[in-house]
Amino acid sequence: MKNCVKTIFMMLMLIFFSCTRKEQSDILTIWHVGSEEEAQIIKNLADKYFTPQEGIKVLCESISWSEAHTKYLTAIAGEVLPDLGTMGLTWATEFGSKGAMVDLNETFPEDMKQIEKNIFSSIWNSVKWKNKVYGVPFDMTVQILYYRKDLIPNPPQTWNELISLLKQGRKMVIGWGSLDWIGFSPFLWQAGGDYYTSDGKKSNIYSKEAIEALKFFNELYNIYKVPRSAENFAAGFRSGEYPLVMCGNWLINSFPYEMPELEGKWSIALLPKGPSGKRTSFIGGRVIGIFKSSKNIDKAFKFIKFLMKPEIQIEIYNEVAKSKNVYLPPNIAVWKQLPIKEEFRKVLFEQIKEAKGPPSVLGWDDSTKYVVEAIQNVVVLNKDPQQELQKLNKKLNELIKN
Repeated sequence: MKNCVKTIFMMLMLIFFSCTRKEQSDILTIWHVGSEEEAQIIKNLADKYFTPQEGIKVLCESISWSEAHTKYLTAIAGEVLPDLGTMGLTWATEFGSKGAMVDLNETFPEDMKQIEKNIFSSIWNSVKWKNKVYGVPFDMTVQILYYRKDLIPNPPQTWNELISLLKQGRKMVIGWGSLDWIGFSPFLWQAGGDYYTSDGKKSNIYSKEAIEALKFFNELYNIYKVPRSAENFAAGFRSGEYPLVMCGNWLINSFPYEMPELEGKWSIALLPKGPSGKRTSFIGGRVIGIFKSSKNIDKAFKFIKFLMKPEIQIEIYNEVAKSKNVYLPPNIAVWKQLPIKEEFRKVLFEQIKEAKGPPSVLGWDDSTKYVVEAIQNVVVLNKDPQQELQKLNKKLNELIKN
């Protein structure tokens, strides 16, 4: 009942928003999944450069991650949507499959060919579905290895080297994705496995590579004492208890403020190579797309192209950095000009090139809870990895909607 009331309330609010905003062709409305500060940065850049040049005003409203997916689905059902929206990496494909979003490849084929060339393929592969693209990458978040240089002069290059360090008492924590599919995925890919076949038509999680990866993941926790909870891992990194942290790139800007006494004593490295010889990391991020209901589709795409400009992405990086966060631009050309430490730039650039995002398979978002269940059954409940992956393989196949 509560959910029903909440849904009705959201529908009424959306209808109110629709009725009260001006239906003007010289205004673009954007919903931005993220902070109010980020939404303000987007609006400020539009006011400064885009509006004077194009004569189009941009209104940008922030929505929190916790409510965004539901809000979008409610708005789609009620046909009350903004012109553009930023959203989770796989959401645009989901919403596009429901007929709610513009297929940018079909509508702007020549422009999209150039945009695709400019974007890291590692993240582009997660937004392309059956040659359709409903959202262009807005930013990226990638897993990297943080290490204390004063305690570990040479970061581990392979799984074996990692285990050797752990045996010596150099502890590691998985700060992003502990006991979750995000934390497990790099090990799966580094072992040579994957969730689906390359065409996305069948699950491929029941394989010797996946079994090897899950066994290794289990050993990290139950033999080498990687903590199941990542709570307060920064304090462990600071004290030296956990001199290895596998986490997202956002710590690059927050660590210097949180622990200035460690200046020069820590750095970042690529993830260790698995049995396949790959260092594949997980890459996430947000996309920006255009809703079909927009009366300003051409102008909305102009704004997407505006956000893809190297000089604009550098400004976004600089503004976001002021709040101790990190914006990683998806445009490859930006990286030579990015105002970031050279040692960090090199590692981030290489890790992004050797990364994978969530599978571009309809049904994946509904499947993640079963992936997490299988992982936790093995690590926490000591169940057999092979049996768990066999059950998971069947479930993933059932949920494929391609």
